[in-house]
Amino acid sequence: MKPPLQALLIAKEWKGVVISGRKRISIREGHRDYRQGPVMLCCNLENWALMADIVSVRHCVFSEVTAEEFQADGFKTRRELLDALLKYYPNISLDSFVTIICWKYARGKLVDTYRAKHAKKEAK
Repeated sequence: MKPPLQALLIAKEWKGVVISGRKRISIREGHRDYRQGPVMLCCNLENWALMADIVSVRHCVFSEVTAEEFQADGFKTRRELLDALLKYYPNISLDSFVTIICWKYARGKLVDTYRAKHAKKEAK
């Protein structure tokens, strides 16, 4: 039996780093029921989507987010991550439960186009 398709909404300002593969993690407030397997990464404010595979999901308290995790999410410090998350989750705090979702193998037309464009640049 195939697992159901999961979707993970990505804020439009993260589009470039997700497509390039530099961002492969998302930290969300609350206990989210994501599981290993296929996931559609998409934005509800712009017309784009790509597929990836969730490779790990971890639930913890925000203060337990590791340096490796917040740096993989593009932040230098836990405080910087907290400040960014406050934009989406106004009540998040160091004591809030969070879900950390990691994915690999992003694929789709946007990823193919990005790779082809950057392969041409490297060939020059």
